[in-house]
Amino acid sequence: MTLSKRDNSSCTTQFCYRLRTVHVDLGTIEREGVDRKSIDLPDIQLTLIKQLEKVTRSPLHIVIMSGGGVDLSYIRDSTQCASLLWIGYPGQSGGLGLATVVFGQYNPADRLRVTIYPVSYVDEVSMFDMQMRSSSNNPGRTYKFYTGKAVYEFGYGLSYTTFNYTWNSNTIVSLYSIQSLIENNHNFLRTIISLIRVNVTNTGNMAGDDVVLAYVAQPNTIDNQTVPFKQLFGFERIHLAINETKEVFFPFTIEAALAVTR
Repeated sequence: MTLSKRDNSSCTTQFCYRLRTVHVDLGTIEREGVDRKSIDLPDIQLTLIKQLEKVTRSPLHIVIMSGGGVDLSYIRDSTQCASLLWIGYPGQSGGLGLATVVFGQYNPADRLRVTIYPVSYVDEVSMFDMQMRSSSNNPGRTYKFYTGKAVYEFGYGLSYTTFNYTWNSNTIVSLYSIQSLIENNHNFLRTIISLIRVNVTNTGNMAGDDVVLAYVAQPNTIDNQTVPFKQLFGFERIHLAINETKEVFFPFTIEAALAVTR
C-alpha cells in the first residue's frame, strides 16, 4: 500500500479493526541525487501508525524499508507496537525473506550497521560539516564519536532467542601501552598481543545465529585529541542450537590497538 498526502487512511484503519495481527510496512522518501533534510518518517506514515493505535485491538508489527537511518523513537516507545524490523532494501526476494521472518520460519540475527540518530540531530550539525569528532557545534558522528543518546546504537540487534556471554577462563582483559609494545619489538601491525575468548550460550527456545562483536577502547586522550569511544576490531557469526555453547575468539593485534588512536 502506498500513501500520499492526499490519501485518507480511514479505510485502512477500518480494515485493520478486526484483524488479529497487523503488519505495517513503512519507509522513507529517498532516491539518488537527493539529500534528505529530515531523518524522521514521513508525516503520513506516522499519522497512519497513530490512527492504527487508536482503532485496532491487535499488536502492531512495524517493518521499515529504508536505505538510511530514520528516527524510530515513536515506534520504539509505543506500547502497542510489538515489534520493529528494519530490512533496508532487500531486492526482489525481499518479500519471501520478510515472510519467513515474520511467520517464524527463520530466526533473524542481524546487527545495525548504522547509528540511528534522533530527529533533532539534523539541527545540531550542518549538512556541510563532515567532521567525525564532536565540537561545540557538532555532536559527533557514528558510534565512535557521537556524544548524544542514539535511538538505536550501531551493532544493536535482536532475535527470537536469547544468548548469554561469559569470558573464557583463559581470557584476561588488560590495559596495553602501545609505546611499551613497540619497545618490546611488537612493531609488526599483525603481531598478536593476546587472544580474546568468549563463550556464547543459546539460552532461549529456538536455534539461531548470533553475531559477536569485539571492541577496543582507549582510556585516555592522545595529544589533546578526542579518541573514539570504542572501535570494532572483530566480529564472528555463529549458529547455536538450544542450550548449545560455543567459544568465539578474536586475535587482538597491534593494528587493533592502534585503531583507537585515529
